[in-house]
Amino acid sequence: MASVTLTNLVKSYGGVVHAVRDVSFAIEDGEFFGLLGPSGSGKTSVLRMLAGLEQPTSGSILFDGVPVEDKTPQQRNIAMVFEQNALYPHMTARQNISYPLKIAGMPKPQIAAAVEDVAQMLNIAHLIDRRASQMSGGQQQRVAIARALVRRPNLLCLDEPIAHLDTLLRARLRGELKRLQRSLGTTSVIVTHDPIEAMTMTDRLALMREGQLQQVGTPDEIHNKPVNAFVAQFFGLHSMNLFPIDHVSDGAALSGQFGGETVTLPAIVRDMISRDARLLVGARPSGVDVRRAGAGDAPEGMRVSGKVYVSEQLGDALLVTVQIGSGTVQALVPHDRDFAIDEPVDVVIDANAMFFFDPDTQETRRFASRLAVPTAALVQAAALSV
Repeated sequence: MASVTLTNLVKSYGGVVHAVRDVSFAIEDGEFFGLLGPSGSGKTSVLRMLAGLEQPTSGSILFDGVPVEDKTPQQRNIAMVFEQNALYPHMTARQNISYPLKIAGMPKPQIAAAVEDVAQMLNIAHLIDRRASQMSGGQQQRVAIARALVRRPNLLCLDEPIAHLDTLLRARLRGELKRLQRSLGTTSVIVTHDPIEAMTMTDRLALMREGQLQQVGTPDEIHNKPVNAFVAQFFGLHSMNLFPIDHVSDGAALSGQFGGETVTLPAIVRDMISRDARLLVGARPSGVDVRRAGAGDAPEGMRVSGKVYVSEQLGDALLVTVQIGSGTVQALVPHDRDFAIDEPVDVVIDANAMFFFDPDTQETRRFASRLAVPTAALVQAAALSV
């Protein structure tokens, strides 16, 4: 196992494409760490530099305090699992798993014992003499993971290893990988574009965008205290709603314009209004309520009228998309409610469920003081949604 430190890491191609821009973070020994971001964010480039498959343009990579930029993957003792498992189809699972040990010159009795151990851990002992071409996708990926782990690597690199599997199998393997990593204590880094994978599997994660590091922290920290609007929108079971509000006025009541519609605002926004009378408000769907037009008293918060664009039954909740002028808002409401398409409604957000971002820089100025749904419940919902 190894601790890993990246300092001012830069990767450019031909001096034109800047895949990674001055990225620095540390991975603790035995930690399950995530690299998360949309396509083109630079996460895979960082992983490949960690593994020794790419050389950094500048910056340093240290394993246990020792620079490894000039070392090969073998010298770093790296194991890699890719999205496509890259097994030898004519070989059995046993032959595929034992291949790296055979190449390393390990004695046959030790190879046999190591293969049996890792096959038991991954519940593939009954497949050990079956050819890779005769296995399902999930079975093949388990064999690929076994082949990586049998060497007892310093660092296990996982490049979207379950992205191509079907939904139910992907959910099951998420749990199996986390349990396996915990039992082995192998320092592991997983690349994913899926926030739910990152939320459910990792101890900490780095969220990237366009080659730049946005935030490093635990899933709870990033979900509850995002540093900017991009992080807030990207990380979560459902994307955070953003309300660019302009023409804010403090007359008889605080109000502004969103999507061309009038929004009533709570008193707490007074300290957040920009010089040009703008606000950027955020609210997760779990913190948004939808009511029939004019129904009930509004809490101290934000209220705006719209009409139902569509409602989607999720079993334990109803996801309602509301059209508000030229904008849309999503809300998670109790599953037993019923809304018709184009029905007039009011969107209501409690002041304590509102995030505030700088309208120009999009940096966070205020976190919500109340979580409508705890992160643990989001993880459970993610499992139920498969």
